[in-house]
Formats: sequence, C-alpha cells, structure tokens
Amino acid sequence: MSVLVRPAVEADAGAIASIHVRGWQTAYKGIVPAAYLAGLSIEERTRTWAAGISAGAMPDGGNIYVAESDGAVLGWLTCGPSRDEGAPAGVGELHGIYVDPEIWGAGAGSALMDFCVGELRARGYTHATLWVLADNVAARHWYERRGWAFDGTHTTFTVAGQELAECRHAREL
Repeated sequence: MSVLVRPAVEADAGAIASIHVRGWQTAYKGIVPAAYLAGLSIEERTRTWAAGISAGAMPDGGNIYVAESDGAVLGWLTCGPSRDEGAPAGVGELHGIYVDPEIWGAGAGSALMDFCVGELRARGYTHATLWVLADNVAARHWYERRGWAFDGTHTTFTVAGQELAECRHAREL
C-alpha cells in the first residue's frame, strides 16, 4: 500500500474523528470503562478536530497530519512541542497517533511514525517523548519496536471515575 502523509485539512475532520473514536473503542477495550467508550461521539470529535484544523493546531500546540492512500484517510497524528511541564528546550512530543483499526499492521502507522520523527527533527528537536496508557501493552511494544523506550516516568488521569496510569516513552531524534 502506498501511503502519503500530509497536513490535515478541514474536510478530514470526520475521518479523523471516526478513526479516533474507533481507535479508542478497540485499543482501550478492557482498559477504559466500557460505558465511556460506548458513549464516545464521532460528531462531537468531528467538531473538535475541525476547530483544531481550522486554527492550524490543536490547543496543545500539536500540528495535525493524516496518512492517506487513494484519497482515503487511514490514520492521523499530532506532534509538536513537549507538553510536559519543565521539559527542556529541544524536546518535542508525539501527542497522538491512531490508525483505522481495520487496517492495523498494514503500514500506515509506520508511515505516520516515520513522518513524525522526521518532522520533529526538521523543527530542531533532538529528543522526543510520548505518553501511552501503561496497560496498553500492544501499543507500548509497537513504540518500542520503533526506537522508543520507557523512561521511568508515570502519571495518572481519570476517565469516567477510573484512574488510569500512563507511562512516558522517549527517544533521541
């Protein structure tokens, strides 16, 4: 499959939102409360993504890119400056990366990851981080196969009353 990674445009918002919701519902099944996952709204996420694309970046400063093949959006990523308080200069972050669960393993995720690493390097970052749910073992292994390593940092956040642990992975660029 030939994959092109490009900046997102407003017309991509619905596809991004659909992949985002279905990605959460698939990857986080058994990790995030089922009622929360079932209540995720593609329409609501479409509005959020459209606003971010229109603004030129998400509120966290991440730029938005999509992977496409034959005009179909296969996945997306956001990357930009580190969101970690006190992060030193030179540290970028992969804020989020999702691929349509129906095509996991077909190469779109790798294309997005390669693009992200190149984009962060081009912006002058020398190191990068990402946060991943600690219980999302499949994603952690996927990142590790691509040069990311757990750096010993944990945090938690709450979703639908359930505390979830995240761990930070890092790599040199």
